Amino acid sequence: MIRLEKGVLGAVLALASTTAMAQEGPEPMPPREQAEIAVGVLRHGANFHPLGSKLIFDLPALPAGQIYEGEEENGTVDVQIAYRTAPLRILLKPCLTAKVQINTAGRTSFFSVGAEWRQHILRGRVYGQAGIGATVIDGYSFTPDPFQPGISNEEAWRRYDIYRRRTSFGSKILFNPNASIGVRVDRRWAVELAWEHHSHRQIFSDTNPGIDHVGIRVVRRLGR
Repeated sequence: MIRLEKGVLGAVLALASTTAMAQEGPEPMPPREQAEIAVGVLRHGANFHPLGSKLIFDLPALPAGQIYEGEEENGTVDVQIAYRTAPLRILLKPCLTAKVQINTAGRTSFFSVGAEWRQHILRGRVYGQAGIGATVIDGYSFTPDPFQPGISNEEAWRRYDIYRRRTSFGSKILFNPNASIGVRVDRRWAVELAWEHHSHRQIFSDTNPGIDHVGIRVVRRLGR
């Protein structure tokens, strides 16, 4: 009887020890296997382009009333909703993505589909990912010319208001290289620092100002 009690006591102590060790060191977060949805807020036109010849954070200020070509929409705010599938089992396991990025100031909005690749570090709690996609915009390929001869003053002023507030992207279809760094809060939730770029590399026309967005996304894994 004493031996039995000692055996039971030993088993209980061993279980308690194992439980304590599990509590002291959190188990690794598993890589994402389910689909995800994300909601983000991004600065529209952030003057940050890490794929360029140099990092661009800001441009020198111009006199009042003047603006850089291609900078007409900068400084407004976008709301982004994104969906990612579970990783595919081909081509280094990309996730297919769909994104809707709406400008809150009535400027250009973006509708994108593409793929993203993710790599986890620090026991799965931090990850980096990069992606590429194709985008359709609801904005202007080319803004109307306010200086066209023969138009009325009213039409000229209407066009000038568009000219100073809207960007000519040179195409309705753009490419969307993107990247982000994520931190997992728990198994279902994560927060991402995101960068999105839209341009067409002068494939569709000589006009190609491009635009960059930087912001934060909250991500939730779907499924169980």
